[in-house]
Amino acid sequence: MTGIRYITDEKGEKTDLIISLKDHGQIVEDLLDALLIEERKSEDSIPFDEFVDQLILEGKIDERNL
Repeated sequence: MTGIRYITDEKGEKTDLIISLKDHGQIVEDLLDALLIEERKSEDSIPFDEFVDQLILEGKIDERNL
């Protein structure tokens, strides 16, 4: 497979992976997104509407632009 290289240890066992972002950038981005979702799945969350209201109150967004 092009754009993929393995790094091996002194025993010849694969330890690391180099992935060409030019060739596989979208796949890498999707993988990183999935890892981030997995990492954050146990965090507390709030409803989207409540989040938007909070941003409006903090002046971070203008409700006229919604």
